[in-house]
Amino acid sequence: MKRFLTAGVACLAMMGATQALAQDAPAAEAPQPMQQPRDWSATLVRDATALHDIMVDSHPGVHDPLNPGFRARLDQGLATALDRARTTTDAGGWWWALRAYVASFEDGHVQISMTQRDFGFPLRWPGFLTVYRGDDQVVANRDEADAAAPPLGARLIDCDGVDAATLAERRIGQFRGRWFLEAIKTRFGDWMFLSADNPWQTEMTSCRFEADGATRTYALNWRTSPDDMNDRRMALMPGRPEFGLKHFDDGGFWISTPSFNGDPTGEIYAELTALIADMKAKQEALRLAPYVVLDLRGNGGGSSHWSQLMAQILWGDDWMAAHPEPAIEAVDWRASDGNIAEISAFLDKLRATNGQPELIAWAEDAISGMKAAKAAGQVYWRSANDREAADAAPPPPAPQLMAGRVYVLTDSSCGSACLDAVDLWKTVGAVQVGRETSADTVYMEIREAALASGLAEIAVPMKVYRGRARGNNEPQRPQYVIEGDMGDDAGLLASIRRLQPN
Repeated sequence: MKRFLTAGVACLAMMGATQALAQDAPAAEAPQPMQQPRDWSATLVRDATALHDIMVDSHPGVHDPLNPGFRARLDQGLATALDRARTTTDAGGWWWALRAYVASFEDGHVQISMTQRDFGFPLRWPGFLTVYRGDDQVVANRDEADAAAPPLGARLIDCDGVDAATLAERRIGQFRGRWFLEAIKTRFGDWMFLSADNPWQTEMTSCRFEADGATRTYALNWRTSPDDMNDRRMALMPGRPEFGLKHFDDGGFWISTPSFNGDPTGEIYAELTALIADMKAKQEALRLAPYVVLDLRGNGGGSSHWSQLMAQILWGDDWMAAHPEPAIEAVDWRASDGNIAEISAFLDKLRATNGQPELIAWAEDAISGMKAAKAAGQVYWRSANDREAADAAPPPPAPQLMAGRVYVLTDSSCGSACLDAVDLWKTVGAVQVGRETSADTVYMEIREAALASGLAEIAVPMKVYRGRARGNNEPQRPQYVIEGDMGDDAGLLASIRRLQPN
């Protein structure tokens, strides 16, 4: 089965998370788009309506018989945004209303980002930040000069009479979506005590924390956050490695792929191409190694093509054929002009850069199929490649070419094509270690579309998987959980070595 995701959603997710983190934008000779005077209420109406219309035109869920509630959710999200537009007076009201609309789809492939990349809302905090440790929110960073702030490690109980779990859903989950996932709480939990011009939430006045067996109430003193807030927050984020292949003295290998970006004109594409070439050159040593670690930390997706190539190098085509993933019953593409144009542009890039023939053939097939379906008045085009894979006869047994264990190391960033990699590698024999991944819906293959104002753009899925073994918004959970700092390379290696059979 061929699955190639043409754009990674991680960068969009991170843009959405970080654009409201920056302090005031750098001064410029002329006002930038976000600083120009405008009617923000009318802007919200136009952009929310455009978001709705783009989804109606191109999202596969609108006509999905297996998701009859999708259209009602889409319409309700618009109604809520239009209601908020009645009282919207500034950019914060516009942005956070749109973020809530996008979050309501509970889909990591539906994202929003600002087109003015250097704009940020001024941040406020009460002198400390919390993050999730298991199910609890604990203080992880504080103003050391503020004697009134709760101590590091203190556990949040409630604020203004609202328990911590409910408060997190209101303050964070409403604007991020998928709050039921551990990965989302890990990535965005520090927003509990951040304020960024969001008129749809209020700043708490007092909170109770438990520390050393005692409970204490703290009055919150909200003020402008320090200049190093981005650094403070990044220190709380999971680690992200560099691309590369390492060979250790004990014969083990460590292969880091923090992205699977499929853009053939980008630097990541070149880095992945070089990594694949390096793996091919070291194929015999990799197959004889006592262990190989496939490091997916920081990987939010891209193209499933790369994980397929990596699996072929390690396990070989015969072993993969003898251990196929549970077949996806079908893939239905939403046949729209916008989706056709997106894959056509991707094909043009592939041809201009002498891209891989398999990718070119895949893009040509998708374009011709969607065009034919649209001409016939059909909502979907069903991919023939996936039908053929599902109908294929089982292959004969094959030899195991990997002498040692293969570990796939995951963190909360793993989504989209990264999840496809985990699906594939675990099927052919890898052991998942680390932390629980993020999750995705069965709506895949995103494209970007600008909203009416030109101030923001959204990511829209173009196809839907039918009968995928991993369920809708279901994460991959490690066989061996590794606690501690996911950015500690030496510690992670030591933990994995302890898993090796004697």
